Amino acid sequence: MRGIDLFVNSDADQLARLVAQIDRGELRVDVGERVPLAELLALRARAAEGAVHGKAIVVPPTA
Repeated sequence: MRGIDLFVNSDADQLARLVAQIDRGELRVDVGERVPLAELLALRARAAEGAVHGKAIVVPPTA
């Protein structure tokens, strides 16, 4: 298992600029797959094996 430190600074202006770049086609995010939250552990196992390519979007259950 590997651990990392991750710090997040919520910045609405920065997020708006990123969204605008995506809308203009200046920024591209390689989304490899969307995975239900219930499959998070399986996703983690596949990532550890190197079998996940691109970004994985974890989708919460709908209420």
